[in-house]
Amino acid sequence: MNIFIPLSIIFLLVIIQIKLFKDMCKYLSSTYPEEWEKLSENSMGEAKGSVTNANLSASLKSGFFATISDDKVVRFLKVRKLVMYLMGSIAILQLIMAYIL
Repeated sequence: MNIFIPLSIIFLLVIIQIKLFKDMCKYLSSTYPEEWEKLSENSMGEAKGSVTNANLSASLKSGFFATISDDKVVRFLKVRKLVMYLMGSIAILQLIMAYIL
């Protein structure tokens, strides 16, 4: 029963991260429409949504959106990193507790 609490927290953090990513996509598409169109280019016949998500993730790491100093983008990157650290910490803590107890 104790394992369901951390799993529920991780599940909730994943849902929060997905919501934040979708909100960031809406913000970037309305604020930077030219760059958003470049992210939406699809030469392989893949679904536009999956290509845009993959290209946006790459752009946030080392592309145009990584170089801008927009407060919302910077805050999103910090929150995304924090959520990932929280999920990893919870998983590691659960593994440690499983071996100790």
